[in-house]
Amino acid sequence: MGFTPAQVGAMTPWQFMACVEGYGRANGWKPDGGGGGADALSDADLKEMGIVGF
Repeated sequence: MGFTPAQVGAMTPWQFMACVEGYGRANGWKPDGGGGGADALSDADLKEMGIVGF
């Protein structure tokens, strides 16, 4: 995607995953329909990562 390690380190996980998704869409990646991404995380996983208010 062209980011330096420092740029990736300065991003939040949300920002990085948004970049990955945008990069993928721009390059013709097809969704797998497997329920990946945030849908694959349980409530306990989200709490462990410090995500609140879901």
